[in-house]
Amino acid sequence: FFAHLEHNTCTLPAFRKMLSLVANALAHDASKPVTVMAGSGTTNPRRMFWETMEVMQCMAKEPLHLTYRAVGSSTGQKEFVGPDDKAVKYDSKMQAFGAGDIPMSEDNFNALKEANRTMLHVPIAIGAIGVFHSIPKDELGDDGELNLDACTLGEIYMGTITRWDDERIVKQNPGMTAASKIYVAHRIKGSSSTSGFTEYLEQTAPTCWTLGGHKEFGKDKFGKALPQGDWPTGEPKEGSGGMSEYLEKRAYAIAYIDYGHGDDAGLTAIALKNQDGHYVVPTPKGIEDAATFAIKEGDDVYPKDPTDSFHGRNLYGIEGKDTYPIVMTTYIYLAQDYTKRAADTAAATKAFVEMVISPKIGQPIAVENGFVAMPQELVEYSKAALAKVAWPADMQEYFFETEDKTAFTKETTRKEEGMLPRFLSRKRKCYGDYERKQILEAVEDIDPDTFATSEELDAAKAQIGALQKQIDDNDGDDDQTAAFAKAGLGLGVTGFVFGAAALAVALTKKHAVVAKPSVKVSEATVVGGV
Repeated sequence: FFAHLEHNTCTLPAFRKMLSLVANALAHDASKPVTVMAGSGTTNPRRMFWETMEVMQCMAKEPLHLTYRAVGSSTGQKEFVGPDDKAVKYDSKMQAFGAGDIPMSEDNFNALKEANRTMLHVPIAIGAIGVFHSIPKDELGDDGELNLDACTLGEIYMGTITRWDDERIVKQNPGMTAASKIYVAHRIKGSSSTSGFTEYLEQTAPTCWTLGGHKEFGKDKFGKALPQGDWPTGEPKEGSGGMSEYLEKRAYAIAYIDYGHGDDAGLTAIALKNQDGHYVVPTPKGIEDAATFAIKEGDDVYPKDPTDSFHGRNLYGIEGKDTYPIVMTTYIYLAQDYTKRAADTAAATKAFVEMVISPKIGQPIAVENGFVAMPQELVEYSKAALAKVAWPADMQEYFFETEDKTAFTKETTRKEEGMLPRFLSRKRKCYGDYERKQILEAVEDIDPDTFATSEELDAAKAQIGALQKQIDDNDGDDDQTAAFAKAGLGLGVTGFVFGAAALAVALTKKHAVVAKPSVKVSEATVVGGV
């Protein structure tokens, strides 16, 4: 072991991680087989799921191996329904749960019904699709924001409106001086973000956006469905990261991204006109207001029976002065009948879903990862939905070291009882989780005055944007000169980026991050998962 350290120059963080893994393995009862639970689906809540799973593994006395494959809502739904290719030998029972930012599609829901299978939707988080821009701040209107209604937004993405000084945009933004071409970005293929964005346009401005929503953009002249990706205009980008990068590098651009990602990246949101006629940017309150209003208004969005179809139910254009208009619910898809599944996997699934929807455990993690906490009314709806699931008769349920042994009340010390095999306790923690929180607190204490001000950064971005625009406008006049200019601009931007990278490296060295331990699973000791 020590020879390995000597010859492989093991770093201190790696060494500490190794010790943490060993300690975690020894802490579990080696005589107990590892319980496996695997989910798959939408990418947006992946960090929320991964963190909650690691917390649950650390809370457990018995060994658990919990995983989530972030593959997109559509793939998550397909794996929930069942296999297309029999040669793969996939069984839908291999997926403990699915997840999506959209309800189960009508076709998939009907396929389940035809197979005599019942599924239900469990809301687990509230998010939004933000629309962001990169117009220099000094070229915006008098109120310092970019205001757009749904029709104008739809016409930009239809390619009907192509410049920022179009009269339909200027009318909504008095004092705006931006006079550039609009650089449009869209996702390269289907995604829940594209579904939410296009369904909102279809529902709110069908005469301005005419290509439909969800997985189809209307039909061509031969009646064939146009898949997402056949956009009338714009640059195709891969994932939320690709969209963010485009906005950061290209001035005068527009892109739609999930709110949490865009907010974390420090992007500038467009104020969209809501149902009450107010221009609003996405905020936690404006997003939560949509869910609160919807749950109190009856079953237009969330059916009274969670086993009903949710197709066509959404939170777009909900009433309210501050309500943001493109709000989405993230769901966990559950089978109503788990009686024929491995009992230990079923128990882990039930406990995990309870943790995710709990205001004491999962919802704070959701907020840390770009979502908005569900209002209490929606938490109660999700608890009622989970109560409709039939579990195996021989399932040994997990309990929590709390006041009432559920995930929904305050933690307490339950002497002796808390040491029983099926008790999950927040008093058990992994050192990696503790140290990571210490690092985050240290980063929050860094004096912001040591960094460039936002005004200074905005001024630098504006200068870069103006130079880029000037180069683009003169591109045909002198190709060689334009090439040299672009090279010079590229070097300048590169210097700026390397300066930021140097700061990031310095912070990283100052606060080394230790990964949370995971459970090493041997095939010989695995149970569950089917």
